[in-house]
Amino acid sequence: MEAAIRIRDLRFTWPGSPAPCLTLASLDVPRGERLFIQGDSGAGKSTLLNLIGGVMPPDTGQLEVLGQPLDRLHPHARDRFRVDHTGFIFQQFNLIPYLSVLDNVLLPCRFSTRRRTRAGASPVAEARRLLAALDLDPALARRPAANLSVGQQQRVSAARALIGQPALVLADEPTSALDARRQQDFIALLMQEIAACGATLLFVSHDPRLAPLFDRNIHLLPP
Repeated sequence: MEAAIRIRDLRFTWPGSPAPCLTLASLDVPRGERLFIQGDSGAGKSTLLNLIGGVMPPDTGQLEVLGQPLDRLHPHARDRFRVDHTGFIFQQFNLIPYLSVLDNVLLPCRFSTRRRTRAGASPVAEARRLLAALDLDPALARRPAANLSVGQQQRVSAARALIGQPALVLADEPTSALDARRQQDFIALLMQEIAACGATLLFVSHDPRLAPLFDRNIHLLPP
């Protein structure tokens, strides 16, 4: 099966740090896989997602995402590749508080022609469909994101990540503020939408109870 992600001898060190925060000898993720990544604090889970998402380059090693060698791309090219092909669900959601729910979801379509085209004839209609699929009340669509509960913000963040059918979705501890029942409900809804668009999912969490919900799980160890 074709790989969505291929990593060899990856290493990353934060500026000023005496030691690397992430070392990873090898990782292959097939397209369409739903991978659970766990590990203690300091193991480099969020760093790994940021490297795969092209937010920053590795110090050394090979990092290929959807056939592109991200370790060799210019920063502008990495940014363009990320917005076209990758949806992020952040731990703190990173919504723009003064924008409406609908406008937050539509942000990727504003910055990527590819995502806007893949959202269909009406990106607004697709945004509303995703919000409904993720169990968000349609009446909230025009409400500022700052006025939502944590659970509602989480679902808006997921809809924003999924709009325009990205090939890769990266989720960084998105359920950390939820109880066990709401965690599983959210993941079930997320999996449903991931399957519908055929995306690859990398889901980071410190909670090993969630691992059985995924195709495979790996445990990162501190370097």
